[in-house]
Amino acid sequence: MATWLKLVRFPNLMIMAATQILTRQCLMRPVLGVGGLELQMEAGMFALLVFSTVSIAAGGYAINDYFDRRIDLVNKPHQVIVGLSVSPRAVTACHLVLTLAGIMAGTWVSYRTEQLHMSLVFFIASGLLWFYSTTYKRQLLLGTFIIALLTALIPFMVLLFEIPLQASVYGSVARETLRHLMRWVAGFSLFAFLLNAARELVKDAEDFEGDRAFGRQTLPVVAGTGITKAVIILLLSTVTALVLAAWFLYLPD
Repeated sequence: MATWLKLVRFPNLMIMAATQILTRQCLMRPVLGVGGLELQMEAGMFALLVFSTVSIAAGGYAINDYFDRRIDLVNKPHQVIVGLSVSPRAVTACHLVLTLAGIMAGTWVSYRTEQLHMSLVFFIASGLLWFYSTTYKRQLLLGTFIIALLTALIPFMVLLFEIPLQASVYGSVARETLRHLMRWVAGFSLFAFLLNAARELVKDAEDFEGDRAFGRQTLPVVAGTGITKAVIILLLSTVTALVLAAWFLYLPD
């Protein structure tokens, strides 16, 4: 069991679940309350949304390790799971089961909340994780951008499902409050994007030797570790500046 939990990055999955729960309970609920509004998405549907997010992410982690098993023998030989502790066939089956479960749960939530078009998000996210593992992560900055974007989507998904429900119940009364709420959630999503982009570049720098040996066009391989460090510092400096701006502009004493 410990091996499987390590394969799907269990601590990361718990952070994702906590992010969506905290976005709903500690950000959206108070902001809506100021405007005299209440959350409209049922707790059961929200739980399924969280399950869908975590399940698709877990499947993505599994298939990423499947395609990275040879390069991981160079970059981190003591942490390799696929092919040593778990068979490649079992990992692909794990990815299939987790991804299908996540898509089905997400589609059901979309249907029950009368937003069936939102089910496309779960299909697209699953596809992006697959192609990230097979192709995109080998291309300059594309893989970094995709993972950062999907990370930013984690808190934003809670808002995307809530807004139409609010509009259907409260109508134009909710417009200003929802606009204010969108700014706050979008801000957190922006921070998630920037921080995860920096994290992905740090990982690329750590995996420099293996990536170069297998011909991957990551930023450290193409531009060197010095340029990569400069980009990481720029991203983190941007986050710091935005946090200070939010503190002084939107959090008065």
